[in-house]
Amino acid sequence: MQELAIIEAPSVLGLRPTGVQELPAALLDAGLLDRPGAVRAGRVEPPAYVPGRDPDTGVLNSAGIAEYSVRLADAVAGVLDTGRFPVVLGGDCSILLGALLALKRRGRHG
Repeated sequence: MQELAIIEAPSVLGLRPTGVQELPAALLDAGLLDRPGAVRAGRVEPPAYVPGRDPDTGVLNSAGIAEYSVRLADAVAGVLDTGRFPVVLGGDCSILLGALLALKRRGRHG
């Protein structure tokens, strides 16, 4: 069985601070790492939350999401390089961009 590598991604950049940023810690506290073959692979801290929307796109924290996605992609790539399966625990859906970028860098994935 492939080892699971847990990456904490407590970002709420695409949403708002509602408590979902606490999900990684809550799952780890509940014993997620007690699973055989699960290891902690680090935490990617998000940039500061900016509450205003981009006037052109209407997106929250567009610059922060772009920067964070690259750093999260680097963390996911590091896990993939070790042969482990990355499990990204995060806040909001914007963390998917980092995981998808890591896969895109490696070729075509569906």
